[in-house]
Amino acid sequence: MSDKNLAPYFLAIGPLLLIGAYLNWPAADALGSRGTQSLIDEADSLMPLLIMATLGTLMVLGGLYLLISDMMSSATGMNKQLLSIASVLVVLTMAFFVTGMGSNVSVINFEEAEIDDDEDEAYTFDSEADQEASQRMAFETGNTVWQMSPVTWGLSLVLIGLVAFMTKRPESAMDYILPALMPIGTLFLSVPIINNPGMFAMVFPVVLLVHVIIGGLMLAGKVSLPGAAEEGA
Repeated sequence: MSDKNLAPYFLAIGPLLLIGAYLNWPAADALGSRGTQSLIDEADSLMPLLIMATLGTLMVLGGLYLLISDMMSSATGMNKQLLSIASVLVVLTMAFFVTGMGSNVSVINFEEAEIDDDEDEAYTFDSEADQEASQRMAFETGNTVWQMSPVTWGLSLVLIGLVAFMTKRPESAMDYILPALMPIGTLFLSVPIINNPGMFAMVFPVVLLVHVIIGGLMLAGKVSLPGAAEEGA
C-alpha cells in the first residue's frame, strides 16, 4: 500500500470534482455586481460546491505536482531545472485558486455581517453602501487572481510536455500523451491574452479532461513516465 502512486488517482478524480463545481458555480460566468449578487442569491447552497471545488483543486494540482516530482527523480541537468520551474508554477496556480475561492467566500460572509454606524462596534459595516463595496472588492480581487491561473497552469503543462518529449522521443501512440501537454498548455495560457469571455468556458473543461485521460491511462498501465520507461527497458 505504501508503494502506491497517488498521482494517477488524483489526476483521474480531481478534475471530475472541479469541473462539477465549476459548471454549477453561480458566478462562473458573471462579472461585477451581477457576479456578486449571484453568489449572495445562492449562498445557502454553495457549501457543497465549495467543498467539491476545494477538493478538486487540491487533487488535480496535487496530482500534477506529484507527477512532476516523479519525473524529477530520474531527470538531470536542464530537464530537472525545467521541472523545478513547473512545480513552482503549479504551487502558484494552487495559491491563485484558493485565493479566488476565498474571495467568493468573503462575499457570502459579508452578507451575513450586521450594519451599524457605531465606530466602536466590531465586525459590522458602516452602511449598506460600505457592505456592497466590500463585497464587490472581494469579488473583483478573486477575478483578478483567477486571470493569472491559466497562464501559470498552462505554462507548467508546456514544461512537463517539453521535458517528456526531450527525455524520450515518441515511438508509439501512447508516447505522445505527455508531449501533447505542450499544445494543450499553450492554448490554456493564451486564454487571458485572447481575452474572449467564452474562451475559458470552452478550454477549461478540455484541459481537465486531458488530466483525467492521463490519470486513467497511467492507472491502466498504458502511460509511464519517460525516465521510468527507460529504467524498465
